This record gives sequence, C-alpha cells and structure tokens, in this order.
Amino acid sequence: MREVGVLEAKTNLSALIDAVERGGEEIVITRHGKRVARLVADTTRPRKLSGEELAERFRLLRERIARENPESDNLTWEDLRRLKEGGYD
Repeated sequence: MREVGVLEAKTNLSALIDAVERGGEEIVITRHGKRVARLVADTTRPRKLSGEELAERFRLLRERIARENPESDNLTWEDLRRLKEGGYD
C-alpha cells in the first residue's frame, strides 16, 4: 500500500488512478502525515485486461478446448457459428 500526500495526489491523480485500475494497487492519501482517504479499484466492474493478458487468456482457452474436444481443433469461426445456430447435425 502506497501513501502519497494531498499535493502529490492532486498533481499525479491520473497516474494514481491508472495504478489502482490496472495493478490493483491501493493508495492512501495523507494530509500533514495523517491518513485521510484511500484510492481503491472499483471491484463491482471487471478490470480491463491489457492486450497481452487478453491474448494469453485466449491461448489458454484454445488449448483447453482442443484438449477437451479434439474434434474441434480444425473448426473455423464460421463452423462455430453454425454449431451455435444448430446448423450441423
């Protein structure tokens, strides 16, 4: 947990919000050395993933699907859409 003074918080608010939103960091704001506020992520909405994190999740999902359903390995997006719509027997 990082502590910053009010002036630093005011000057760097955007960067502090990024740190909280992306890294899950909690920041305590102090005035004259005393804690007066906390800046924390909103846990009611999902955290936005970076492109790298999203790509890694898709890679792991694809591996799991292929492992559990070997016959699906060569399906295209169009094939999957048809399956969803009940277009295959």
